[in-house]
Amino acid sequence: MNPNAALDLEPNETDDHFLLNPVLTLPPAFGSAYVGETFSCTLCANNELPADSERQVTSVRVGAEMQAPSGTTTLEVSPADQEAAKVSPGESLQKIVRFELREEGAHTLAVNLSYSETTVSKDRSASSGRIRTFRKLYQFVARPCLGVRTKVSNLQPGDSDDTQSQATRYALEAQLESFADGTITLETATFNPKAAFKSTSLNWDAKNLDMHHSDKPCMAPRDVLQIAFLVEQRKDGPAKEVTKDDRTLLGNLDIQWMTVMGDRGFLSTGWLTTKKR
Repeated sequence: MNPNAALDLEPNETDDHFLLNPVLTLPPAFGSAYVGETFSCTLCANNELPADSERQVTSVRVGAEMQAPSGTTTLEVSPADQEAAKVSPGESLQKIVRFELREEGAHTLAVNLSYSETTVSKDRSASSGRIRTFRKLYQFVARPCLGVRTKVSNLQPGDSDDTQSQATRYALEAQLESFADGTITLETATFNPKAAFKSTSLNWDAKNLDMHHSDKPCMAPRDVLQIAFLVEQRKDGPAKEVTKDDRTLLGNLDIQWMTVMGDRGFLSTGWLTTKKR
C-alpha cells in the first residue's frame, strides 16, 4: 500500500460553518441538547466474557425511559425484537432510542438491562441459570436553541373607498437570538394565521425562490436576526377571534433549523395576539 495514501489532501472548498476540520477529527464533545430537537442514542449491551467461558448469556433485554421535568416516558427501542436475544462472548446487542425534547431542564436517560446467566459444565450440561438485572443513568440538560421575541404593530387599512370593507392589517415582527454552541441554519420561518387572516412573508423566502441550503440565513452563537410578516384580515373570511381581555388572536409562528452536524430542530410559539385595546 502506498504510504502517501494516508496523507490528508487539502480540499478545494471549505465551509467555515462546518464543525469538523478537513482532517475529520471528531470534536471533543458533541454539544448540548436543545429543546425542539430529537435526542437519539444507541444503547450497546456487550458480552465481555472470554470465548472459553463456562458461562452463557441468554434472554438479553434492553429497555429505556426518559425522566423529564414534567414526568417519565417509556421509550420505544428499535429494532423491537419480540424475543429476547442470545449474546455470545465478544458480541453486542444494539438498540436505538429517540425522544423529542419539548421542555427545558435536567433530563435523565434510564437504561434497564436484564439477562439470564447459565453455567455450562465440561460435559455440556447446564446448571440452573440466574436472572440478573442492572440499571444505568445518563444525565444531561436540555437548553433553548432559539430565543423569540415578537411585536405586533397596527398598519393603515388597505386601499378601499368603502370604509366598512377596508381590511385590518398588522405588521408582525420577530427577533430571533441563537443560544446554540455552534452555527445553525434557519430552514423555514412560517406564520400560521387564524382563519380570519392571511399572511405574507417579508423574509428571505418572500419571492418564493428555489432556495438552496447555502442561501438560507446562518446564525452564529448569540447572533440576532429580524424576521417580519404582513398579516391582513380576509374580506370574506370568518369573524376575528378575541380573547377575554379584548386581544385579537392572529396565529402562531413555526421555526425550523439545522445544526452543522445535521440535527434538525423545531420551535412553535403560542398564540400571538394584538395589543390590548
